[in-house]
Amino acid sequence: MKEIKYPALTTIAGIYRILAWITIMLTLILMVVGVIAAFVSGTYIGGGLLGFLGSLLGAVFGSIVFVFVYGTLGLFFAILELAVAEILYVFMDIEENTRS
Repeated sequence: MKEIKYPALTTIAGIYRILAWITIMLTLILMVVGVIAAFVSGTYIGGGLLGFLGSLLGAVFGSIVFVFVYGTLGLFFAILELAVAEILYVFMDIEENTRS
């Protein structure tokens, strides 16, 4: 059985990978729920920085744009989490391949 040389890095990379997939799944689920809520409520569901979208684009379409903007941000952060996990694996592979 092969001994894991860096168990902490392996664990952290695994946690980042799991968090990334949880983020992807929750983002997609919440995007679907947001689009359904926009059609059911008929009012603008967004706010904060994108509060102008409700009056600019209309309530339902503005809500859908709001959902997709925040969904895109969620998927972007999930990709960053996957990248961190892959970078940790790359560092461990580089160490293994450069031993003398």
